[in-house]
Amino acid sequence: MTSSFKDRGRAILAVAAAALLLGCGGSSKTVGPPVKGLVQRQVQFAQVVYPFYVFVPSSFDGSRSAPAILLIHGFGGKGTDMIGEWQNFAEQNGIILVGPTLPLGGNFETAVAPQLYPIIMGAVQGEWNVDTNRIYLFGFSAGGYTVFDAGMLDSQYFAGGGVFAAVITPDYDWIVQRATRKIPIAIYIGDHDQFFTVAQAQRTRDLLAANGFPVRLTVFPNLDHDYGAVASTVNPDVWNFFTQTPPR
Repeated sequence: MTSSFKDRGRAILAVAAAALLLGCGGSSKTVGPPVKGLVQRQVQFAQVVYPFYVFVPSSFDGSRSAPAILLIHGFGGKGTDMIGEWQNFAEQNGIILVGPTLPLGGNFETAVAPQLYPIIMGAVQGEWNVDTNRIYLFGFSAGGYTVFDAGMLDSQYFAGGGVFAAVITPDYDWIVQRATRKIPIAIYIGDHDQFFTVAQAQRTRDLLAANGFPVRLTVFPNLDHDYGAVASTVNPDVWNFFTQTPPR
């Protein structure tokens, strides 16, 4: 990663410390052995409290930095929904998971998410030894919209993004031009999705590819808007895509 990428990570940590971190004891680093398993934390940003869960695999001892994935649920969901779909894989592969519960919709997508997501991850970095070069995003449905936004507008912070059942609509094409790094993006969709068409997903793939992003689209036959039905296939596939396709 470039030095500016690392500088951005340090800057985010400073912002997070000023954002009234709640539930972490107010300290920048945990003293003693790191907390493992599933724990709850929260941050306050713009006078709103955002709760999130962190899953720390049993193999983590803090001596070496670990990769992390910020998981964004769909509309009406919660952070533990996404962590539940990823927990076994993360335990086996030494990945820290972060699952916030968010008020998706309205102006949250572009006005809040790109600022809030690095603050949440900065809070996690303040307690656990997270590899600042390997912080990823994955989102489902409405959460996937925000992955596109944060992945483009915070491209110096996040190393890659994946979405299930989410697209970039033409009125948001402008976000692609705002990305200063071309992070890898993986897109997954069922060919019977009730909310998005395969053609929309193909258009999103082509838009990203035309602008130099490493991108891959996977279409599941006979599948609707059901991420849980294929999570055991999607999760290792998107992780392999992240690790085999370094951002440029």
